[in-house]
Amino acid sequence: MVEERATYSLVVEMENAKSIDWDEIGVGMKALAREISSVSATGSARPRIVISHGGAESDKEALRREISNEAPQLGQVAELVFTAFPGGRYYDLKNNGMLASDGDIVIFLDSDVVAEPGWLSGLLEPFENSEVICANGYTYLSYDDFFSRTFALIWFFPMARGDGRFASKRAINANNVAFRREWILSHPFPKHNGFKVSCTLLMRELLREGHKIHNVNARVYHYSPRGWRFFYWRALVTGRDADRKFVALNSPSRTRRIVKSFSRWLTMSWRTTRRIVGHARETGMPLWQVPFSLIVGQAFYGLAFWGQFSFATGMVRDKIETVPDYVGHS
Repeated sequence: MVEERATYSLVVEMENAKSIDWDEIGVGMKALAREISSVSATGSARPRIVISHGGAESDKEALRREISNEAPQLGQVAELVFTAFPGGRYYDLKNNGMLASDGDIVIFLDSDVVAEPGWLSGLLEPFENSEVICANGYTYLSYDDFFSRTFALIWFFPMARGDGRFASKRAINANNVAFRREWILSHPFPKHNGFKVSCTLLMRELLREGHKIHNVNARVYHYSPRGWRFFYWRALVTGRDADRKFVALNSPSRTRRIVKSFSRWLTMSWRTTRRIVGHARETGMPLWQVPFSLIVGQAFYGLAFWGQFSFATGMVRDKIETVPDYVGHS
């Protein structure tokens, strides 16, 4: 399915692995091995998988053992390479990992996503056209209880099913995206204090150069966020990142930033209500839980508003966003 001379590498960042269990990571690694095996059966070359982590170089063997225990087949279908960036944040690990890649195409995947059958072939298929620079996959949240269903409804990812309109407008998923190696090496994820801002800035660079983002139905599911501590922190950082994006893409004017915090609050409050009411049934959420889901959703974006407003007014100083130790699940 991939053009004859095209090779590919995968970069798997391990920052998120700090907050999930190895048995969950193992599910994703097994799925990755299955996908590589399927594509290799069509004649594609054996790929390199770069495991990019934020620990010490000496952590390599421990990581190799864990991966071998959870998904022994992965080392059989691909070459495993480990690269360390001590203390590296999310995008640092992606940038550092791609330096060790060797394929014509570089695929970025996170340690806490699980590929559906056909994911890899679907993500590689657009590159049969030599002019394609970027193929963007389809990421959605898994769910199995009230809070994970609520997160799936209000999150930045489209729903797994029945969400075509939102899915068609999705931005780059840094956890499920592929680039021509030549292009991404010269356009690494920009350094930024924000938590999840760099992929937006990279997307702007891509579009500014006149390249098209090819959204494809290459599906992975992301484990749902868990816990009130994560809820509180992620809502606030979502608001701060929204202000950072507004400054980068629109205006540094403090007045405009404050006005934007209010308009975004209204927009996200309406969006949250519309999505919960419109899609709750698709998640299997009982009707009696819908009002409580609305309360949770409005609370999340209320906190996000406060994060954005306090940042825009200067009450909160700009500093590098890192995942606090108290956060239990990313």
